[in-house]
Amino acid sequence: MSPTERARDHRLLVELSRINNDYGILQRQAMRDLARSRHELSEAHQVLGAVAHDLRSPLQAVIGFAEFLLEEDLDPEQHELAERIARSGRMMSELTEDLLIALTTRGAPRVTSIVDLVALVSEVVSRFNLLARRSGAEIAVHLTAPQQLLIHGDATRLSRVVENLVTNATKFSSSGGTVEVTVTVDGHEAELTVTDQGPGIDPAEHRAIFEPFHRAAGSAAVPGVGLGLPIVTQIVDQHRGRVTVKSRPGEGASFVVRLPLRQSEHD
Repeated sequence: MSPTERARDHRLLVELSRINNDYGILQRQAMRDLARSRHELSEAHQVLGAVAHDLRSPLQAVIGFAEFLLEEDLDPEQHELAERIARSGRMMSELTEDLLIALTTRGAPRVTSIVDLVALVSEVVSRFNLLARRSGAEIAVHLTAPQQLLIHGDATRLSRVVENLVTNATKFSSSGGTVEVTVTVDGHEAELTVTDQGPGIDPAEHRAIFEPFHRAAGSAAVPGVGLGLPIVTQIVDQHRGRVTVKSRPGEGASFVVRLPLRQSEHD
């Protein structure tokens, strides 16, 4: 090897060594930044969770006092003001609960057991119909399902999935409308479908509605902050399932949740 070639190889080795050192420095810096970001994100979640939790009691007090006023002999203007306070308090309370749920459903389900999906859905639907009768709402929730479908999961979180989907469906249904809930089997999966007769959703928004705080076009008049569907997606993902929507403007919407069935006594 000539002196020129040896000098060239030496320069290449020096340059490669420098690049390798620079890469190591950048990699260590990136790991430190990632660790700091994770720590800061964890702290932010803790603070947000604490704030949301602490808001519960004063909000319930505001709602309680407003509902107490609504039972008094008020003139029309006073009654409207009290109703606005109660309505705003309920909306804030709903946001607080959604934030708490979004923060506490992170990670894998904590309680996994054999769950009868039909019984779970039936209980949620019965509760909604009872509340509807008490409040005078004219929205019926009908359930069609087999006798039993067994899956593995966290019953509390799965109940939240059904509650959020049925709540959304009733919000977007007009008075006198019907929400259809069906539970069926499709191969090795349980399939839960919640269908409303609402205004429908443009296909261009089908992906976006599952993102936090996104509100579909035409939903401004409907109470909510856009956390219900992201919570559904998060919980379904944790159960190795998937959720999709079938909808077009003017044709209502069907949300379909697919969850793996329990395959045998040993699963």
